[in-house]
Amino acid sequence: MIGPHRLRERLLAGRPVVGPIINFDSPWLVDICGAAGFDFVLIDAEHGPMTPSDVESMVRAAEAAGISSVVRVPANVPHEILRYLDIGAVGVKVPKVESEAEALLVRNSVRYPPLGQRGLAAITRAAGYGLTTSAKEYVEIANRELLAFAMVESAKGVEEIDRIAAVPGIDVISIGPGDLSVSMGFGGDRSAAPVREAITHVIARTKAAGKWVSLPAIDAAGAQACVEQGANLVFINVSPFFFGVAKQLVDHVRSRQS
Repeated sequence: MIGPHRLRERLLAGRPVVGPIINFDSPWLVDICGAAGFDFVLIDAEHGPMTPSDVESMVRAAEAAGISSVVRVPANVPHEILRYLDIGAVGVKVPKVESEAEALLVRNSVRYPPLGQRGLAAITRAAGYGLTTSAKEYVEIANRELLAFAMVESAKGVEEIDRIAAVPGIDVISIGPGDLSVSMGFGGDRSAAPVREAITHVIARTKAAGKWVSLPAIDAAGAQACVEQGANLVFINVSPFFFGVAKQLVDHVRSRQS
């Protein structure tokens, strides 16, 4: 049953929050992330091989570990978003939102009427299977607690940021620097000056609209830089983070053998 959760509570308290991006099926790793003190986990169903069933196991692991679960869905498609919310995710991160209309589609897919157009099934896992609360109560709780992330990761999204961020029911603007750099013609170079300027612009306009901002990082220094830029949420990409540490260890050991 969805209810008050760590991520929203800490955001409302004005605290920066941090969580890993996991794009492979591993409830075990989610459990470790909870023990490590992360606030949430982003389960990546866009850039990973996971099925909704795989994701559900990871959502359960997050709940057991006392952290929030957000799912990056494959596309801005209402029935896809619905499936991940019905299994108990407390938020969805929707890729490549480039207009007010697309932001409205995100909002409408996450919120129940009168705030949106999400279809109601009161017997889902998220609703406690209809055993612990009424449908009316669940609608009220979901509309209050769920988090809708709109990803701005293209030049067009940057141009439309004021309209996207102004949509009621969008909680977080999630910036994707990698795709943004490709869209702007810099082929993955996130450090290019125009890309950095675009990110600064999106952060400023999002804050002006009273919404939260998220940015990705791969290490502690990068995470701190994101917070200093104005990010409320920082996503840590697990693969380069863990593999980078592993490679440093291997290189260190081998250097001692030469």
